[in-house]
Amino acid sequence: MKGKRDRSDSNAALDKKSKKEETTEPIENDDNSENEAIPDDLYEDEYDEEDLELLKRAEQLNMEGGDEVDEDDSGKEEEAMVEDEEEEESSEKKVQFKEVYKGEAMEEGEVLDYDSSAYDMFHQLTMEWPCLSFDIFPDTLGENRGTYPHTVYFVGGTQADHFTTNKLLIAKATQLHRTKYDDDPEYENEDDEDMDDEAEMDHRTLSHPGSVNRLKVMPQAPHYVSTWSEDGSVRIWDLSHFIDSLDNKSFGKTKTADHLVKVIKSHSEEGFALSWSPHTAGRLLSGDLKKFIYLTEMREGGQFVESATPFSGHTKSVEDLHWSPTEATVFSSCSSDKTIKIWDTRQNKQPARSFFAADRDVNVISWNRSVPYLLASGDDAGIFKVWDLRSLKSGQSCESIGHYKWHKDQITSIEWDPNDDSVIAVAGADDQLTIWDLSVERDTETETIKDGEAEYPPQLLFVHQGQKDIKELHWHKQIPDVIMSTAEDSLNIIRPNISEDIQQEDE
Repeated sequence: MKGKRDRSDSNAALDKKSKKEETTEPIENDDNSENEAIPDDLYEDEYDEEDLELLKRAEQLNMEGGDEVDEDDSGKEEEAMVEDEEEEESSEKKVQFKEVYKGEAMEEGEVLDYDSSAYDMFHQLTMEWPCLSFDIFPDTLGENRGTYPHTVYFVGGTQADHFTTNKLLIAKATQLHRTKYDDDPEYENEDDEDMDDEAEMDHRTLSHPGSVNRLKVMPQAPHYVSTWSEDGSVRIWDLSHFIDSLDNKSFGKTKTADHLVKVIKSHSEEGFALSWSPHTAGRLLSGDLKKFIYLTEMREGGQFVESATPFSGHTKSVEDLHWSPTEATVFSSCSSDKTIKIWDTRQNKQPARSFFAADRDVNVISWNRSVPYLLASGDDAGIFKVWDLRSLKSGQSCESIGHYKWHKDQITSIEWDPNDDSVIAVAGADDQLTIWDLSVERDTETETIKDGEAEYPPQLLFVHQGQKDIKELHWHKQIPDVIMSTAEDSLNIIRPNISEDIQQEDE
């Protein structure tokens, strides 16, 4: 049978290191592995018999007023000095323990540094301007890829300093080598001889009017990309010219208007919610801060036509949208009015079901592709929940089968793993990206928590940190366990070291 995943080192995604010259207190080890005992004499001078003999000899010489030391004793004193220095260095190293940084304010002089053994792959891409949103292009390189180095195609939208300097970034990241144990000289991997090579990124840019609040790639025709702009318009772009040029290297100058397919002007205010239908090519939902949702459809000949009448039911801004994975006319929405609503495009623009999902704004939702009655949500309180839609009745209630409070700030992104229906990734404004296996249950009979050890939920597989204000995450559907995340300071492409399953025998 497939057992629980090994979490012994997975949470050690980052080390918190101190740059202070002196440490007055030992740093607690919050790592999920066994705590290392701090020796009682860590801050005391340590002497062996040889050192004591040297001290006695020195005292005797001082008492006698002698300044001479024979060559043998001189050598011993030099050795003692070296040993003392080594012991001091050793003592300094002993207080540097691995720990999982839980998001509290760091002290002056402290920095975060990632533990490479927690990752199979870790790459950081820096941009001229931060990207609030991005999406991954499907490619023709194969499904279920596991051989390094990897290649990833993606598109991002900037938040620049001026309205007119924003762009769409169409990119290809290559030479994404394995970085697991990259600081261990004894680690060798025959399948990835060039693991020390730097990742490379080739990219094209296209001017975009205003900051890109959100963007989505059409699954059936990935060259079509929709964007929400701060100017209150939704745009549909044809990026085939740029995508093709990443592989064939031929790239001619074009005008922005040559790639703009449609401008949707139904909304009276900007928004963030966007979702392409996985069932019908060209069906796009967009939701705004004004509380309205509009449907745009692609007709014969490739023309996009927007509906004149919105879906109306929310009382505050629409934060996220998600189509049902199994029903072509059904979609869900979440809002600052604290509700999640289920809609059917055939039913007069009114929600079919509605329920309160939080005490604060509901920011994001994700529908499980493999288990279609499971819907996950994340809210402003830093809580994410899992809902069983089978319990949804005609009233305003739905059964929450999972309630998880780990993040210390609002949830900004949530997404089920497309290759494992029990795994979900969550990002928050507390600079943490967490991965959870919801099939794991707490064993209260055998579970013990050591004194001084933080309590970690048993479902928590991994904590990724080091990015500032994470905005969005996506799993790569064709490369299992690979996640991309965008933040104020960088884009990260990671593959956590959590893929090894524990095989258990039935007794």
